[in-house]
Amino acid sequence: MMYDDFYKTDFGKFALKKEAEYIIKEMKGTVLSIGCGTGMIEREIEKRGEIKIIGLEKDDEMLKIARKRITAIKGDAAWLPFANEKFDGVIFITSLEFIDDYKKAIEEAYRVLKKNGKLIAMLLNTHSKYFKEKKGKGGYISKNIKHERIKDIEKEAKKYFELSHEFFLCMNMKNDCNKDEKTLYVINGRKR
Repeated sequence: MMYDDFYKTDFGKFALKKEAEYIIKEMKGTVLSIGCGTGMIEREIEKRGEIKIIGLEKDDEMLKIARKRITAIKGDAAWLPFANEKFDGVIFITSLEFIDDYKKAIEEAYRVLKKNGKLIAMLLNTHSKYFKEKKGKGGYISKNIKHERIKDIEKEAKKYFELSHEFFLCMNMKNDCNKDEKTLYVINGRKR
């Protein structure tokens, strides 16, 4: 499957490791991963940390693969099939910008988070060289991305969460680069 092929590349292996380390450092308890895809990163997080992941995926093909790796259910980010205040954390790993109604998805994430629960949204840095290159090739990103204005997503999240943000994950696979070379824009928040 093309989605998992990314993780066979040098940059994909680097991204998998760094993204998992970031989540492990920031999260604890039971975490909902909205738009978990094939569950590749989530499996890595569970293997390396003391976090229990529940994946949510809309796509049947990806969900079938994810279920071989993690606990995953079919669902829509705008209508989460969970009780209020169920999770310690919610993560969107390069998924929120692909969801039709990101506002409703953020509202739902807020609803299912426990008091002082944590939200992390790793968004593609739409100003990065990486994003521009990938979008220009006409692949998955250009066909499926719904929201390129990451500041609008952040503004919506501020309604529900105390937030910080940072640029993350250098294309050169080192720790030091300018923000246009960082592939992700991470929104890190705590439920109010």
